Amino acid sequence: MSEFIIEMKDIVMQFNGVRALDGVDFKLRKGEIRGLVGKNGAGKSTIMKIIQGVYMQTSGQLFIDEKEIPPSMSIKERGKTISMIFQEYSLAGEMTVAQNVFLNFEPLIYGFINDAACAHKVQDFMEGIGVAIDPYTKVRDLSTGDMQLVEITKAIIHNTSVILMDEPTAALDADATKKFFKIIRRLRDEGYSILISTHHLKDIMTVCDSVTVIRDGKVTLDTEIKKTLLKEVISAMLGEAEFKHRKRKARNENAALKPLLEVCSIRSHKRDTPVTFEVYPGEVVGLAGLKGSGRTEIFNNLYGIDPITEGEIVIKGTPVHIKSPQQAIQAGVFLIPENRHTQGLSMMHTLYDNMLLPILSALVKRFLIDDRKGKNVVTELIRSLSIKTPDYNVRISQLSGGNQQKVVVGKALTSKSTVMLMDDPMYGVDIHAKSEIADAIERFTQEGNGVIFVSSELDEIIENCDRVLVIKEGQITEEFKDISGVTEDNLMIAIQ
Repeated sequence: MSEFIIEMKDIVMQFNGVRALDGVDFKLRKGEIRGLVGKNGAGKSTIMKIIQGVYMQTSGQLFIDEKEIPPSMSIKERGKTISMIFQEYSLAGEMTVAQNVFLNFEPLIYGFINDAACAHKVQDFMEGIGVAIDPYTKVRDLSTGDMQLVEITKAIIHNTSVILMDEPTAALDADATKKFFKIIRRLRDEGYSILISTHHLKDIMTVCDSVTVIRDGKVTLDTEIKKTLLKEVISAMLGEAEFKHRKRKARNENAALKPLLEVCSIRSHKRDTPVTFEVYPGEVVGLAGLKGSGRTEIFNNLYGIDPITEGEIVIKGTPVHIKSPQQAIQAGVFLIPENRHTQGLSMMHTLYDNMLLPILSALVKRFLIDDRKGKNVVTELIRSLSIKTPDYNVRISQLSGGNQQKVVVGKALTSKSTVMLMDDPMYGVDIHAKSEIADAIERFTQEGNGVIFVSSELDEIIENCDRVLVIKEGQITEEFKDISGVTEDNLMIAIQ
């Protein structure tokens, strides 16, 4: 009997003549947690989708529990063994936990859905893995961490033995992540086989039993965690002998003494605690806080999503009245939102259309769009942000998550804004893409502009900010004026 539950042999996957996977051999043992890492666009998601049945490989063999799987086998048939947890939640907020878990699999009694049986099975299952969530609670009322646990329950309650996870901790805070991985280890010990694709390499090194690294569609490292080091994983991932973490250059101290942005005791209908701070030309100011601390709410005030009812916003010495995102953009404020899919991009449109949305009016020439000028703008942004795409007419949904995020950043850069609000701008991107986004921030601030930077990853705040404001319950409780000596532990203690 084979020790492997999943085996891929010489898998090739082509899209329009381009090889996304080139002769990949991959194995997942029974009862192990395996990490799958690589740069954005390296082929990680393609591997998962072939296993799940979303894609049919161009050539090569796939075995599940020693049985060769024909490419034509349906997702539903494979679902008897394999379940998938996606980066973006697939839950219905208005439905209860139990209803979500058994959606399309509801037990019936006399032709009607047996809600009580659903709830009882969910409660028994959750108690078995050490989770305490009321099955009658509506999903919309759950924390992000509990939503992820519902996704796990939904994925494996139907007796699958393999769980594929795409960035499962991207939206979780530190405490929720620890709880999540504790449950993952428990599932592993019960015999489940788990494949995790994530850009959080430290998680891979501490949680996984083994790791597979993909670069440009090929396996460059396949080993047990105890036999490798983090730097070796990064090297295999990037193709570089050594990758040096960048550190933001110190802000030019002879910059103007006058603030670029002044936020003066602002309140709103949804946030009644006054907030005051400044941003100076060439500066990146970080807002550090736990999820729900009020970071995003402050952005909503500045961007006109939740207009202020008291206080004042001043840009370059002039008070501005921002009652809508349109007015914010006109005032020189642009937001990179937390959720790129629902707030930052039009997924059905092309890269070209998305990138130019903020400046369409400036491209109008005699009632027509100046395509020549638009193409020059987009081509330069693709080059400067190293966006991996066949061309600028590709639909945005066909790009990897990291390249989609670069398009969101590109949109912000085309807007010619003065102040950029960045809400987790490096969410779901690899270590190399983070560096490229950081370089774009550097260029933006060197022109005398300012950035307010939010991240759930404390190391990103330390690497990219000049100054950090600590947010708790919607108010600023502490300020780190010199970030050079601040550690992740310092910030973690401060935000608790």
